[in-house]
Amino acid sequence: MEKQDKSSLRQQLRSKRQSQNPSAKKDRDAKIVRRLSHMTVFRQATRVLLYAPIPHEKEVDTWKIIEILSKKGITTALPVTNRKDRSITLKIITSFDDTELCDLKFPEPKKECEIIAPENIDLAIIPGIGFDKDGNRLGFGHGYYDRLLKKLHCPVVALAYDFQILHAIPRHEHDMQVHTIVTEKKIYTIS
Repeated sequence: MEKQDKSSLRQQLRSKRQSQNPSAKKDRDAKIVRRLSHMTVFRQATRVLLYAPIPHEKEVDTWKIIEILSKKGITTALPVTNRKDRSITLKIITSFDDTELCDLKFPEPKKECEIIAPENIDLAIIPGIGFDKDGNRLGFGHGYYDRLLKKLHCPVVALAYDFQILHAIPRHEHDMQVHTIVTEKKIYTIS
């Protein structure tokens, strides 16, 4: 029953995210970037894990954040997914030019980009389909980020639109939580 609940939630939230008006989405993205950039944990970070937004999923756009970090000389890593073992490798980029479309049609760092170990990251900024105010995260259901988050020893910040924040997300024992959620309306700090 819970798996069905997660599947249904994923479908509803993805549909809502994908149906956003482009102008409204751009405005929400700018507000999220502004909120994030004022956070102490962001301003003090020296090695940041981000994600490249999947265009057809209409995730919060992170390219402006990558640009900000690059201008400050902050080490920025993006995930490379390995579908065989459902793992993530982190690679350092300095701009969009360091990425290429993977077989799933979203940007990933090029093969020649340098690898960085998860334990060397001091701030992780991750995506998700849905969240609740307890920090529970609903992803695509393959566990890539859950496995990665177990290896990180840093604050984990999720970027989301306010409509992605739900009263409760079904949670399994292996599901990892986030510490903070930044939306266009509010910053949710999980205690």
